[in-house]
Amino acid sequence: MTKRNRFHLINLPCGGTIVTITLLILFIASPVLAIPPDPDNAALLYYQGFLELAELSEEARTRFGYVGPGHRVPDDEVREDIRKCTEAIEFAEAAVEIPTCHWGVRYPKELEISKPLLAQMRLMSYILITDARIRAADGDYRAALERCLMTGKFARHVGDDTFTLYLVSTAVGELEYRCMQDIIGKASGDAELLQWLKDKLAASDAQAVSPVRALKYDIELMNDLIRIDNVKEFSRLLADSGEKEIARIVQAADKATLERARQTCMERLSSALTILSTPMPYEQAFWQLKRLSDDFDIHNPASWLDGKYMPALHAMISYKTRAETHANAIHAAIEILLSRARTGQLPDALPSGLPKDAFSGQDFEYEKTEEGFVLRCRAKDLNKNTTNQYEFKIPK
Repeated sequence: MTKRNRFHLINLPCGGTIVTITLLILFIASPVLAIPPDPDNAALLYYQGFLELAELSEEARTRFGYVGPGHRVPDDEVREDIRKCTEAIEFAEAAVEIPTCHWGVRYPKELEISKPLLAQMRLMSYILITDARIRAADGDYRAALERCLMTGKFARHVGDDTFTLYLVSTAVGELEYRCMQDIIGKASGDAELLQWLKDKLAASDAQAVSPVRALKYDIELMNDLIRIDNVKEFSRLLADSGEKEIARIVQAADKATLERARQTCMERLSSALTILSTPMPYEQAFWQLKRLSDDFDIHNPASWLDGKYMPALHAMISYKTRAETHANAIHAAIEILLSRARTGQLPDALPSGLPKDAFSGQDFEYEKTEEGFVLRCRAKDLNKNTTNQYEFKIPK
């Protein structure tokens, strides 16, 4: 006799049959538990994706660091590495479709994102863009560009809650643009794909992260933090060399000194916010912010404390301008390639009305080359003391 039959033939004490029937009716009539809803915070899915990467070898992480930025072509090893990241990528695919992303940092108790979390963000960006490189190497340019766009969405989810997150976000966005730059030249014969990419980029441009928003958060956080009752947290933020440095800061930071430091810090950051929020040429904004980032008196405890914290404000405008310029170069290149698709050849001069070099506010310098063309900035990135250029290679 089977288990099921034995269950039905169990003899119950007096009244047991009625009890059994009642229990069965209650069981059948009870409502089925609802499946919990999907997360409405993208960070919850990213965190699950990060957990999937816990066992990834250091060698694999290093390979992503070479292949993602385009320093090395994908080989069999990195393809196998990416296969091990399938579930993490699937979590990221779901996460980028959720509008809201809060990383759960306990501000102002934790002024900065933890280094392990920042490392995971960077790793995820390298994985996504390495996957794009692999798809491009296989000739699937549409899928490769979709991965680039997904990396851009991840960059915007990294966000601009603080200056640190803003810097990471722009670095992730740079990976997206650099990969896209390499792919669109190869896909230059597909006008339909180029038009699709143009439309997708136009829809995402309005969602760009902002150093203004990042600085507003930092102002609020520092205003709360630079106070005597938070001196230990403040000293840990500033210390570069362990407990001795923390002790030195705590010793220097009496109530009056901290109050002067807080007022000076707020004045400088507020001035920086005004500069960043006011339309002006890049060079003018850079030097105004540079003056705010410098000129701290190491013999004045309040000024010294400010100098220990004060971010490189001039770098903020350079990161912003660099990101805008690279995005503009991609937009301009798409228009040039669409013109080539219509006419069969590259234009001899830069078409009018294209996005500009944000460093100079002028049109890019356009040069046709044996391999394709180059878009070159007309003014230097003053933070790096270099002139950026963007090369687009077209297969013959």
